[in-house]
Amino acid sequence: MKFVLVGLNHHTAPIAVRERFAFSKHYLPEALNLFVDGQNICEGMILSTCNRVELLGVTPYEGTQGVACVKNFLKAIHQKCDSYDEHLYYYTDQDVVRHVFRVASSLDSMIIGEPQILGQVKDAYATAQSLNKTGTLVNKLMHKAFSVAKRVRTETKIGANAISVSYAAVELARRIFTSLEGQTVMLVGAGEMAELAATHLMSAGASHIVVASRSFDKAVQLATKFNGSAVIFDRFRERLPEADILIFATAAPHFVVRVADVAAAMERRRHRPMFIIDISVPRNVDPSINDLEQVFVYDVDDLQAVVEGNMRERKQEAERASRIVEEEVTAFVAEWRTMAAAPFIAALNAHLVELAQAEYERHRKRIDRLGGMSPEVERYVREVIITSILRKFAHPLIENIREAAAQGEQSRLCETFGLEVRVGPQQQARLARSA
Repeated sequence: MKFVLVGLNHHTAPIAVRERFAFSKHYLPEALNLFVDGQNICEGMILSTCNRVELLGVTPYEGTQGVACVKNFLKAIHQKCDSYDEHLYYYTDQDVVRHVFRVASSLDSMIIGEPQILGQVKDAYATAQSLNKTGTLVNKLMHKAFSVAKRVRTETKIGANAISVSYAAVELARRIFTSLEGQTVMLVGAGEMAELAATHLMSAGASHIVVASRSFDKAVQLATKFNGSAVIFDRFRERLPEADILIFATAAPHFVVRVADVAAAMERRRHRPMFIIDISVPRNVDPSINDLEQVFVYDVDDLQAVVEGNMRERKQEAERASRIVEEEVTAFVAEWRTMAAAPFIAALNAHLVELAQAEYERHRKRIDRLGGMSPEVERYVREVIITSILRKFAHPLIENIREAAAQGEQSRLCETFGLEVRVGPQQQARLARSA
């Protein structure tokens, strides 16, 4: 049985193409029933996200013939997609294993190290399982993929550092405060990026938020979302002393807070640290505020520098993760090929039993002339002695078969033992399930 995978993603196709191939959650069960037909595709699953659509199958057919089965299915259900070949990629056998491991480990994602893809892969697999569309091979592959993803997360820092401007604020805040537990955040302006930064800070442990906006209704709405409090924009300076972390994001064309404002607040704070994030363009915060003791001011460029530095670190970690994936691919492929030895082992056992039975029957008349055996003794000879001899004789041969299979030397099996093994699609499916 062979693995085959056909797909497209953000690397190979624009969103306009990806959305035409996407499988809705409602249609996915029907699509899986059509895709895994039990003959061309014996096991399979479909992964459909905003960034990728991939069809993984187990087929009795070699290489291009297996790929053609998947492409024919796509062509049948996407009849309006006249030209799609240029956007598709195809993998078979070992390359399928490598690709699945990389996807689950977030090495093939638009943002390397993002955690969402693993959950999406697990959901796709769970759907296929619930419809009885997976079997021994897909189950083994996916369970190993999840294990590899966990190992990558454990042994590398691929997902450790912030790679968005809004989340970089949390990373910088943690450098200034030992802990964000109990810290108060003040949001001046209610833009989307400021709200996102506040969301990350609150999730990281900040306990209270104060929102000031030129639209007081909007300030109240946002403060309610975080279970915080709202303040009239012109009076936010009065609340500066209680703020440990300030996020400025207004559309003002000038500074809305100056050195004197913060210096007065720091006096009342008894010079406890204050962290100020200015994500406004033009800037809202006078940069000379950074000269005050225990005040730390970061603007968009500073945050972007953190993000770029973290991206470089993620790429380095991705190289380590790739080496882990390659190790796991080698181990999995060896195990998978060993499973493929099942037909040869079955053929060898059958051949040896046939030889033993023929030889026993050839000597049966002579045994009878010597006095014969009782039914109990004959049954013992057949079921115990002959079986024991065959097992001892077959053991090194079977180990040789498994070794050859692990190395991908299928042809050597037939040549070494003089076996002719013909396995049709249905028999291969049974063998795969029983292996």
